[in-house]
Amino acid sequence: MPLVGFGLLCIGGVLGIPALESLAIEVSPTNAQVEQAVEHGLRAAKDRVLPNRLYTWFGSDRELHPRGFLMTKMSGLTVMASHFGLRGETPSEMEIQRILAEDTMLVSVTIFGKTQTFADNSYIVLKQGEKLVKPLRVRFDGVAQRTKTWPKAPRYQAKVIGSFRYDAFDPKAKTTIMVFPSQGDEVSFDVEFSGIP
Repeated sequence: MPLVGFGLLCIGGVLGIPALESLAIEVSPTNAQVEQAVEHGLRAAKDRVLPNRLYTWFGSDRELHPRGFLMTKMSGLTVMASHFGLRGETPSEMEIQRILAEDTMLVSVTIFGKTQTFADNSYIVLKQGEKLVKPLRVRFDGVAQRTKTWPKAPRYQAKVIGSFRYDAFDPKAKTTIMVFPSQGDEVSFDVEFSGIP
């Protein structure tokens, strides 16, 4: 049975740390936005917030239910800075430029199924209005991991990851992220790109 209409969980504002200001996914962040993203990550590290809490999460906030995250340029900078901050370091200009040079946004989704190979040959697309945006690359767990409820349902969990070119989608549009496991049971998430840095 398809699971449809999950909302956004978190867009950068975690445990009292202010969210990044943005009107859409930033394809070409300004110097001020880059500085803000790096400072956000360093502040999170100082407050001992785990880097994975800084992704832009969507889907269910309940354990063992489908969810995922987006890795945009801004969230990539924040997460990288947090990793450096936890080691008492600051990212170099070269490391910052490496993230800014990325031409794709990563979308990672965790899904659940009945067999160990349920996610093999899965696919992921973005739907914006009538337009379907195909990924440049797709990766998936060919062999899923057992959940802690195994052998009870949901028995297995796997990741499906798509890389989408920034010039292929509208960074301000309402978007449906659709995941198609090879053994059926499509999963979709409604995400408002206009509120994501």
